[in-house]
Amino acid sequence: MNKAFYPRLAVTNIKKNKSIYVPYLLAGSLIVSLFYILSSVTYMVSHSNIKGGGTMGIILMFSTWICGFLSLIILFYINSFIMKRRKKEFGLYSILGMEKRHISIVMLWEVAIAGAISIFCGIASGALFSQLLFLLLLKIVGLPSALTFQIPLQSIFSTFILFGLGFAVVLLFDIIGIIRSNPISLLHSTKEGEREPKSRWLIALIGAITLGGGYTLSLMVRTASDAIGAFLFAVVLVMIGTYCLFIAGSIVVLKFLRKNKTFYYKPKNFISVSGMIYRMKQNATGLANICILSTCVLVTLSSTVCLFIGEEDILQGKFYRQVQVNSIASEQSEELMEAAAENHAQRYGFEVKNAVGYTGLSFAAKRNDDTFQINKIYNADTYEMYALNLQDYNRITGADLSLKDGEVLVNISGTPLNGNTIQIVNSSYKVAGTIAPPKYISTIGVGNGVYIVVPTFKDLQHLSNNLELTNSNKDGYKLWYNYKYDVKGDSEKLPEFYESMRDAYNETVPHLGMVDNIDSARSGFYQVYGSMLFVGIFFVTLFLIAAVLIIYYKQITEGYDDHDRFQIMQKVGMSDKEVRSTIQKQVLMVFFLPLGMAVVHISVAFRVLCKMLMAFNMYNTTLFLLCTLGAVLIFAIFYLIVYQLTARTYYRIVQNKA
Repeated sequence: MNKAFYPRLAVTNIKKNKSIYVPYLLAGSLIVSLFYILSSVTYMVSHSNIKGGGTMGIILMFSTWICGFLSLIILFYINSFIMKRRKKEFGLYSILGMEKRHISIVMLWEVAIAGAISIFCGIASGALFSQLLFLLLLKIVGLPSALTFQIPLQSIFSTFILFGLGFAVVLLFDIIGIIRSNPISLLHSTKEGEREPKSRWLIALIGAITLGGGYTLSLMVRTASDAIGAFLFAVVLVMIGTYCLFIAGSIVVLKFLRKNKTFYYKPKNFISVSGMIYRMKQNATGLANICILSTCVLVTLSSTVCLFIGEEDILQGKFYRQVQVNSIASEQSEELMEAAAENHAQRYGFEVKNAVGYTGLSFAAKRNDDTFQINKIYNADTYEMYALNLQDYNRITGADLSLKDGEVLVNISGTPLNGNTIQIVNSSYKVAGTIAPPKYISTIGVGNGVYIVVPTFKDLQHLSNNLELTNSNKDGYKLWYNYKYDVKGDSEKLPEFYESMRDAYNETVPHLGMVDNIDSARSGFYQVYGSMLFVGIFFVTLFLIAAVLIIYYKQITEGYDDHDRFQIMQKVGMSDKEVRSTIQKQVLMVFFLPLGMAVVHISVAFRVLCKMLMAFNMYNTTLFLLCTLGAVLIFAIFYLIVYQLTARTYYRIVQNKA
């Protein structure tokens, strides 16, 4: 046999099946391009010597390999659609006399050609746009940028190795599939699923229970630490429930519609419902995948955009004043701290404004009923406790509350107290009332937390002494005096002012602890949250590519499967208009179900997502709600466009106009 026979046949096959290979090559190139761009941007960030590049580089590096892993899964999934569509063709080759090893050689050339085109086009387009996206990243994080064209060789190498191995494994699976099949089964592979599926009530019931369990778990979350612990388990339950309900629940629902004679015995409903019953065996998994991917898009888009838009709010939440300093508390702390702040500010011509100071005690505790003991190991059940005295609380909040000896005011997140008494280590206090969390204190965020206001400074010292007596790590239970303030003056002197701040305080304030300012922290914040948005854009793009391709191939597969059926219906009297209307109704019934289910998923998950965002100090629920609604609206419009395009292709195939 001529050596050029196999490559020529492979090229001919690809051209002949261009309706499925063109989207495959386009998607493959985009996936390769996304990985290369992330890899090259990671390299450019790591070698650019920009401030904060280390943190950004770590975020990008992990995201690159997660992107690569997801890309390979998508590549395998898309390839399975193509192989399913071409099984009949391979069966025909066998009938005509080609042995399986000959078919395997043809497949080798087809995968090699597809892989080479995808990798070459992906790297070429990635090299073209990677520099622009690097500049976009720097723009997002607020760093100065300059256009310098780079093509990192290690990114080309890692992209080539990853996707070269990916296409090799795809080929291996394809060849194993051909070897394990026989020509007759290949010829009739497109007729699989013609038998009516049974109503599998047990699987539908399992789906309803697991989905309900995942939803209940999400709705029962009370704190950020609960959310972090419960989220993964809830996601697994919801995914199991989604697959079970699409696979079995959809059949149950369709058969229920068929029993409704008023609805079923109409030409449009008859064709749509009966067709879907026979196709759900193949459709269900694909629709569940679309639903899961759609949910991933909505969650990723809404959360990353919310964090990026709200990063200034997050920063302001951690820095209620421009400068914050603390030291181990003493009777002279307030006087020494105020004097040091004034003296240092005057050196640069600044004026100290909006100063606020208070003494506080923070520690981790484990809870047993209404008793809190020191906890040396931090876990999801740990309570973060923060105590301050009434005088400081009234001053920083503007309240006018009073307490008697032995009484405390409490604010607790998580499970409320069972009684009106709270015991902390060896001391018991009567709860005189509840309070709002003081806004100047942002210690409690991720986990369960308790704010306690004791009557006097001596009560605070007594609590600190008790903690020290019951633990060897006495330094962990000191009282700290916190001083926060703004400065007014020439902003150009701020960098020098910040640089000399710690040395200035060390001159007069003993046991100095934290010295921080909002402007220095801002760049770090923007780099972390900007990098997360940048990575989020890539993952949203990846999920969209997968969802669109699944929808497209599903439409093509369904179009060919329904072609003969609709031809028969036209011969028995259905008009072209009726056929088009029936097609649109069927597509609407099938492909908008995943979108609706995804919207339900994110609606139920909204509470747990809000709690998880608190781990990033994002407490603006209204902003996250708006971002979620915006993400749903944008994705719904995009989904509608995809539906219109794929429905047109489906109609052309069914009407034999392709």
